[in-house]
Amino acid sequence: MSRTAALMAVVTTDPARTSDLYDRVGYPTLARVGLIPYDAFRDALATLAATGAIEGQTAPDGSTMWRRTAET
Repeated sequence: MSRTAALMAVVTTDPARTSDLYDRVGYPTLARVGLIPYDAFRDALATLAATGAIEGQTAPDGSTMWRRTAET
């Protein structure tokens, strides 16, 4: 499974915090795709957002929320 596939499998159209997505992916998959360091995971989400597949928003508490864009 690629990093992109692992991330897209857990990001939905409903916004979710980075930490929630990290938990959804799960440790075994994070290890397989090299995303155990939280910063690497967050960077991978930002890279995916740069492609337009997902988007990030800042929640009122300052956390980042991620969701699929309408076209994905």
